[in-house]
Order: sequence, then C-alpha cells, then structure tokens
Amino acid sequence: MYSISHDHVLFEKYALPNDEAYPMPTARTVVSVKRDGSPASYFEDDVWDFNDLFNTKNETKSKYTLTFQVKMHNPKLLLEFKLRMYWLMWGGKETLLSMEGKTFRKIEQVKTIQVNSDLLLRVFANTAINAFSYISSDIVFSQIKESLRGGSEEYIARKLDSLNVLTQVNSHFPESARFHIPYQEGESARKIAKKYAAHGKGHYPTVIPVIYEQYLSRLIQDVEYVYRDFLGGRDLEADVEAEYLSLQTEHDIEQEIETLYQELIVDIEVEEKAKSSGISPQEVLDDYRDKAKDEVESIYRSKAHRGVIDAYKKDNVLLDVKAYAQSKGVTEKQAIDAFRMIEGACFGACSAFTGMRVSELTQIDGDSYKEVDIDGVKLCTMRSWTDKLEKLSREDTWACAPICEKALLILTVLNDKYRSVSGDIHLSPRFSFKGEGNGWTGDTIHRQLKDIHLNTTNLRDIFYDYSLHIDIRYVPEEMDEVFNLLNPIVHEKLRPIKTNECGELYWRFNTHSLRRTFAHFVVGHGLVSLASLKHQFKHIHLAMTAIYASHSEVLTLLGIQNPAQIKEQIQKQEIESHAEYLKDMIEHPEEQSGGFMMSMSGEPMVVGDARFNQLVEDTKGANKSTGFGTCFSGVLCSMGHLFEPSKCVGRDCENLNINKIEAESWVARRDRCVEKIEKMKEMGMFNRSSLATQLSDIRAAEKVMADHNIQFEKYRVEAL
Repeated sequence: MYSISHDHVLFEKYALPNDEAYPMPTARTVVSVKRDGSPASYFEDDVWDFNDLFNTKNETKSKYTLTFQVKMHNPKLLLEFKLRMYWLMWGGKETLLSMEGKTFRKIEQVKTIQVNSDLLLRVFANTAINAFSYISSDIVFSQIKESLRGGSEEYIARKLDSLNVLTQVNSHFPESARFHIPYQEGESARKIAKKYAAHGKGHYPTVIPVIYEQYLSRLIQDVEYVYRDFLGGRDLEADVEAEYLSLQTEHDIEQEIETLYQELIVDIEVEEKAKSSGISPQEVLDDYRDKAKDEVESIYRSKAHRGVIDAYKKDNVLLDVKAYAQSKGVTEKQAIDAFRMIEGACFGACSAFTGMRVSELTQIDGDSYKEVDIDGVKLCTMRSWTDKLEKLSREDTWACAPICEKALLILTVLNDKYRSVSGDIHLSPRFSFKGEGNGWTGDTIHRQLKDIHLNTTNLRDIFYDYSLHIDIRYVPEEMDEVFNLLNPIVHEKLRPIKTNECGELYWRFNTHSLRRTFAHFVVGHGLVSLASLKHQFKHIHLAMTAIYASHSEVLTLLGIQNPAQIKEQIQKQEIESHAEYLKDMIEHPEEQSGGFMMSMSGEPMVVGDARFNQLVEDTKGANKSTGFGTCFSGVLCSMGHLFEPSKCVGRDCENLNINKIEAESWVARRDRCVEKIEKMKEMGMFNRSSLATQLSDIRAAEKVMADHNIQFEKYRVEAL
C-alpha cells in the first residue's frame, strides 16, 4: 500500500509478484507500512493499522484501521476475505493499487468497502459457506438479500456495491476460486435495494425558513458579541488610522505611487485612449494616477490593519480562559463551557455562509480569510482544501460573508495561551477540575490535559452542543407543514428535531443540512444559477460573494452610478419619507402590526415636535422597507433579514413594523402565491422548494391580515 503523495518505491519490496502460480500472502506478509517504509501491520493481525501513513489530519484512529472480527465469521471465509482485501489494496509487484478498471481508491474508500462487506459476510458465520465462490450461487446470494431486508435503500445498495468491488481482484485467484454477483437479467444493486428496503434512502433535511433565519441571526449575534470582547473597548478604526499615519512617516509612499503610476502607463497609448473615451489626455493620466494612489494606500492601510490586529491578539482576554472567567465574573468551568459555545458559533458561521463540508472545515486556518477587490467590489473569500473525490487534497477558494473574518480571528486567539501549537484553530485546550467525579464536576481548573483535536467527529459534536445551547424551538403546529414539504423523506437517524432537557422540541444543526439549505435558498430565490452553486461547492469560484455584498456594492455590480449630488437628494427624500412613516405610526397605532410597535408600547403616543424629531433622528438610517414591512434593525440584523421579511412576521420581530398600506401589499402577495400554487396543481407539476416558499409567504400574509382585521379564509394546500 502506498499513497501517491509518498515515494511508492519504498513499498515495492513488500509487494508479492504477479505470476500464474497465484502467490498468496502468508502470516508475516506486510499489509501496512509507516512513513519511513517499515512494517506497521502483518497479514495475521486482526487489525491492520494505516494511521501512521494516512491519518494526516488527526482524525479518529478507527477511520484508518481495518478490523476483522474473528468470532463473527466462518474462519475460512474470513481468511479469503482478508486475502481479497489485501489484493484490493496492494495489487501486485509493479502494479501497486491497480485492478480491473484501473480504479484508484483512497484508504477511506477501502475502509468503507471492508466494513460493508464484513457485515454482509457475517450471515455465513455458522454455515458451511466457506468460500467466496459459493456467492455466485443464486441460493447462497438469496441469503445475503434476505439479511438486508428492512434496511434503507441506501444501506442495502451500499452493501451490495461494496461486495461487488471484491470481484475486481478475481485475477489474483485461480479460476475455481473466483466469484460474481448473480444478478438476474435486468437486476442491479439499486433494484434489489428498492425491493427489499423498508423505506427510501432519505436525505439530510433542509432547514425550514423560519428556523434558518433565526440560526443565521444567532450566529452573527454571538460572533459579534465575542468580537467586542476581542476588541476590549479599544477603538479599532482610530488605532488603524494612527498606525497608517505612522507607516506614512516611515515610508516614501509618494515615491511608491509615482513608481506604480509609471508602470501602469508604460504601455498605454494615451492619445488613443483619450479619444476612444471622449476625455482629454490629461484626464486619462489623472485616472491612472488615482488608481496608483488608491492601490498603494490600500496596501498600507491593509498593513496597518494587520499590525493593529496582531497587537490586539497579544493583549486579549480571549487568550486565557482563566482571565476570561475573572473578567465575566463566572467560574472557570463556566468559562470553559462558554468557550466551547464560541467555537460552535464561529465554526457554524464558516459553514452556514459557505456551504462547506465538515471535512473542509477541518482544513481552514486562521489565515484562510482573504478579501479580493474587483473593480471596486469587495469579494470575501475563504481558502480550504477538498479531498472528497480527488486522489490528493485540492486547494479551493470559497465565497463567504464578512462575518467569517471575525469568526476565524476569534478562533485563532481563543484560549491560545494553553494550546500545544499556538494559532492552531483545531486544537481545543482541555482541563480537569478540582472536585469530585474524577475531576469533571468542580468549578476551578486543576490541571491541563492533552488538547482535543477538532476533527470531523469532534466538530459534529460541537455543532450539536451549540444547537442545544441556542435552543431554537420547533413548533409542530406551525412548522410541520413546511418541514414535510421540504423534507418528504428523512431517515429517523437524520431527523433534526430533538428534545431538550425540558421536553421541548428544538432543531439540531449539522454541516450537511446547512449545505443543502444554502443551496436551497441561493438557487430557489434566484440569487445564483446552479452552475455557480456547483463551483461554490466543488470548484474555485468567487462570484457567489456578491450575494453578501453591501447595498453600495450591489449598485456597483448592477452598473448603477451614484454621484454625490444624486446621493444627497436620495438621502433627503429618504429622511422625509421616514418622518412620514413614523408620523403615521404614532397617529394611527391601531393600523400597525409587528414587534416594533410592541417594543414602543411603553412610550407616549402623543409627542411634541422635539420628541418626534429626536425619534426620527434616532431611527434614521436604521429603517429598511421592502414594501411589505419596515425593518428598524439597522446593520445589526442585516443578515438575519437576508431573504424575506415573511420570516420575521410569525415571530413578531421587535424590529419589524407593518402599516396599513404594507398590510394591503401582503393581501396582494397572498393572492399571487395562491395563484402560483393552484397553477402548479392544474399542470400537475410542482417543485417542493418553491411550494414551501409560497406556503410560508401565504401563512405570513394570513397573520398580517388577521393582525389588521382583514377578512380571509385560511388557504389549504390539500393533497398534491
């Protein structure tokens, strides 16, 4: 066995020859090796260990060991099973890792094949079936099929496909010892799976809109809260500006601007460009000088920002869990628990705003976040490595959201004082405590233990713990309808709805569900094409970042010019419109709905000019209207309201207000949604994702109509 990332010549000496005598491994034949080429396991061992060579990410050791359960098999059949696994991995001398079809398999795939085949072969433990050649018999194979009855489609198909792989090493066995899967005409693993399965394979569930909106909001809220702890009351903008001015005095920036300017214009035909652009030659030169100036200043501002952040990292309360506990007035045990939830929020943000697999989360680091400027549009990216399908890990760039920068920064410093490797975000310091119960029940740290490595298994656990911590409630009466539309088949073990300690239902998140949901929303809402999503999930692609761009960046993307004078007029009109809206709220509270009016219920509705002007000033810039409601959250909730205000209606969001005119818009919106669903039914064609979105909007509209005393009859989808 060798990895193509290593020199396979080291392992040729252990390979058996390829000849007509059909040589077979003996008890002391080497089956796994270490990085230095020395033996790690022998054929006679019940456990073949490949960790030293292949476990480069500190994953659970069992993922890189092949275990053969002697007591659960027919001894002779187990021996042949081990022989076939050997040839599957090694091939022969000068043909390492080659087989029929010239298929390359990673050790993780070999492990899957071994586990699946092992489970199938156990059915013959107490029988006379002691060779693979018997499996070619319809009668013997029928025993395997019966043993699979009642599993899921995916489970059955996976087992049969793994067994079939072992036929690919038949060439290493005499003709009499070879076998095949005796499928009947037109039969396949998938068809057998459908016939014998108790249920479909199902899939990881898509998070329903009202839950997803709350999750995104909570992630941003928690990361922002901890980021304020990171800043520790310091003025980042002022410190960066001071550092930038300091760099200006240390370096001849004007000379660098001039040098870059000369490089930019060296190959430019100024007269020709001026003529084609309809401007003067001097204006062309001025444009290039401005570009050079902006580029150099941007470099030094970035350098100043990095310098200040690096200084903050060295003097930070998040570096030491003991100092954090003291600053927050909590016990050290409570601080440790809080740090784990911080890990959950930060890794959750990196997953939710990229669609990364959990394996790719294990490959990001503190320096993964990068910003790319393309024609004035800031694109946020995150670097990782993908090894899902490839022979070697492949570096990828993912579009992300700005919150990911803060999440990675926090992870870098979090308890870093105690890490065995400083700055490694996948090392989580661990401690025992003074108290009873083997050091796990006290409140004060007793001693430091070995770091926990945040591999895929441990990251999943963090996602589960964070889900329980934020406790986003699932209300069956309100949510079952949409859940079942989006997720018609969900295997019980993948079901995200769990019960907390109080017996209440909450949603448990995992990366794969977030990945599906990311795809559902960005494609289902027309934000990107499927082709773009494919690039985001598997290949290098930056365009997706435009989804998370700010308002001004979106204007740039659309090619809309926004000169200063027009902007000033727009802002003036916005203030006038805002004042009119607030005036209507105060004078006609009975025509309003939403949580914003509820939060103002303690304030007098009759106010003087001074108080009214102050109210306008306080809420100026925080209001955003879509025609279906006005959000007063400002920037703090911008990502929480990323898709549609309908997700806020049902919760009476404290930032949302809906007046009479906006309520009437909901009536029209409901009619359009009903019309779309009825059209789907009439044509006999519908998309569950679209149907769930339409139904969510209908239910939100019906709540608004009820709040505004608008008569309606509840719409029912009925059977489709």
